[in-house]
Amino acid sequence: MGRTGHPKGKKERLELAAEIVFYLLVFASITCFAVVQPFGDPPDEINRFKVVDYICRHGVLPHGADPEVILAGYGASYAFQPMLTYIIQGFLLRFLKLFTEDGGMLLLAARMVNVCFGVLMAYFVRQTAKEAWRNPYIQWTFTLLVVFLPQNIFIHSYVNTDSMAMLSVSMIFYALLRAKRTDFDRKGCLLLSMGIVLCAMSYYNAYGIILAAILLFLVRYIHFDRGIRIEWKPLLRKGFYISLVVLLGIGWWFARNAVLYDGDMIAMNARRECAILTATEEYNPLTRFTYQNAGKSLREMLFDTGYITLMRDSFIAMFGPMIIPTHGLIYIYYKRLWIVGCIAAFLPVEKIRAVCGKGERKEQEWKRTEWDGRYRAAFYICMAMFCAITIGLCIYYSYTWEFQPQGRYILPILIPFMYLVTLGIGKLYRLSDMIRPIIGKIVCLGVMVYVMAAFAYSLFDRFLGYYL
Repeated sequence: MGRTGHPKGKKERLELAAEIVFYLLVFASITCFAVVQPFGDPPDEINRFKVVDYICRHGVLPHGADPEVILAGYGASYAFQPMLTYIIQGFLLRFLKLFTEDGGMLLLAARMVNVCFGVLMAYFVRQTAKEAWRNPYIQWTFTLLVVFLPQNIFIHSYVNTDSMAMLSVSMIFYALLRAKRTDFDRKGCLLLSMGIVLCAMSYYNAYGIILAAILLFLVRYIHFDRGIRIEWKPLLRKGFYISLVVLLGIGWWFARNAVLYDGDMIAMNARRECAILTATEEYNPLTRFTYQNAGKSLREMLFDTGYITLMRDSFIAMFGPMIIPTHGLIYIYYKRLWIVGCIAAFLPVEKIRAVCGKGERKEQEWKRTEWDGRYRAAFYICMAMFCAITIGLCIYYSYTWEFQPQGRYILPILIPFMYLVTLGIGKLYRLSDMIRPIIGKIVCLGVMVYVMAAFAYSLFDRFLGYYL
């Protein structure tokens, strides 16, 4: 009971009201994108929607080489890749067609599936913030940095599998962070397994988080002090539970691939063979231009083409068919914020505060959970590995298959990257405490105001200004 006799105190009621406003704002922002942009303007939406439309009309999943879903010119189709999002959208539209044949309404309904994924992602990001930090200023700084990055809002507004991938990463990241406090309890195991299922059924570029989750789970129960010591009972019991849920969730898809594509469970070779048979010469894997086929070096692709700049800018904000940027200063100040945050994350704040005699009392207020050093180090290493794998896959694809420096391909790293940035902001907050506590709050509020102002400008001036 609060001091007023109500079930919740004033602070709790304000926090609840803030979260309700936050989720409504997330929903409204994504919906605005979803409603305004015309069909086909978002990246490759027309070709992705072919799979949704096929499921809607036929009530079954298409073969990857079915002529109805083949990409004109490019050959092959998105039906070779995991498509749980398209399955949900396709059967939803099949049901809605009992009531309406309006194409605009059906398209919006399909997009609203991803809008819901975006709101769910925002929920898990918020839970991650509360799990990681006790200070509400840092919690909201992290939450807004992740959720209201313009490109993150945009990715949830059209037909794609990226949106589910972003949701899955938020679930897995939260489950792994929560695990040190709860030791992979039943809820944590279910969250982790459901996150892995959604990730596996969405987007190959995000698969690095699955490997990170497996390694962290093993680190928890395998110890290397004085030889190898394994906690077999919890390892096998919880590992079996997670594996069973994952197998039930994704086993059918990979088994179907094996049957349809002569044992090719991930269907990548089948997709390539189909593209060779159905693509035009310009896009055929055997004849198309790639930097690898042209004998050009990876360095040339990365540094002589503007690849890194375009990748970074489209990671922040690039709407429509990659032709609607936001203001140039937004890119500049996001980059500077990231640089400062990442550098500050490695400051030895505890030692600095101890030297200044400001150590223990304040530090304990900041630690929500007492991680042991081994799990904490493993968590950071595994998240760095996940980011490296995701970026590496994107660069490899651009070098060997098709030159596409698009930030959406590396967007799954958003949460661990912003976690690092927020760690740095948190350390600056704590250092500023030694001068005057209000300075840290001003820094956090300044970051939050910048994030929301950058998003508002991107939405109202650049996006709506372009279409309306």
